[in-house]
Amino acid sequence: MDFPETFAVYKMELVHASQDGGRVAFDLEDESDGTQRLLSLLTPLFRALDQGTLIAIDELNHSLHTQACEALPALFVSRRTNSKGAQLIATTHDTNLLRSPCLRRDQIWFTEKDGGGGTHLYPLRVRLESHPERASLRASSMAEAA
Repeated sequence: MDFPETFAVYKMELVHASQDGGRVAFDLEDESDGTQRLLSLLTPLFRALDQGTLIAIDELNHSLHTQACEALPALFVSRRTNSKGAQLIATTHDTNLLRSPCLRRDQIWFTEKDGGGGTHLYPLRVRLESHPERASLRASSMAEAA
């Protein structure tokens, strides 16, 4: 494999509106953790959508606002943005995502650790509650009581 002798180095800056209506640029390292996390996820997410492949993300909600977390799975359920059938598997601790209109109840699964350290996977049961966030909290409470 041939590699070029030199590589181009780019500096990323993000531009924000200032209070006086002007513009101010920030280096990427000066941006919030959430902005940095979102930017780090976009390339692999768009690659999966472009190629129709699977992407797995642990703790999707890490440093991201709930609305940003909802927007990412929405890309995968839209036929317009996911014409090749890419799939997203993500873990989260943000129970607000359970209310997302882009997620069907059969797409929501929970994990639970047992006393021996094993993890069990089970689906959200429609009969638990009409509010999926409460179902998560109830399942969590039942696990703690056991």
